[in-house]
Amino acid sequence: MNKKTDGGHQIDEADLREMQEEEPREMPDGVETQTGTCRFCGQAGIIHTLTPWSQEKVDEEVTCKCDCDQAKKYAESKERVQKAKNRITELFGSSAEKPVDEAVVNIMLATVDAIEAKAMKGISIDVGQGVKAKVSKMAKESIKVERSETSKKIYEE
Repeated sequence: MNKKTDGGHQIDEADLREMQEEEPREMPDGVETQTGTCRFCGQAGIIHTLTPWSQEKVDEEVTCKCDCDQAKKYAESKERVQKAKNRITELFGSSAEKPVDEAVVNIMLATVDAIEAKAMKGISIDVGQGVKAKVSKMAKESIKVERSETSKKIYEE
């Protein structure tokens, strides 16, 4: 026999009994459940953390996981910036094959934020010794990070 639920959908009684008997899932020790809201649409969301997070950080995480259009654009933008910064660190940072000065890397990292905020289109930096760096916004909203090295050999006899 079928039974109607509040939503008006038909659910078999055996399935309904099984759903009601299901035990809530237990969280591992030390995992906390925290509630936050999307900054764009106000939708509430739950995240699980190992240590307590600040409410601001919880709201940020819930916003990045929200399905509203503004939150999706925001999450894509944030991911794009993070990928560009990781690429800069990889190509120019202290662990790069031929690292450049930390001050130059910091300028490029700051430039990524300005590019994403549409304050500028890009930047080219001549680091010296034939190394050039370029960070720029592409047509499809991606951020391009480029390292070029030129080698010139001149012989005079």
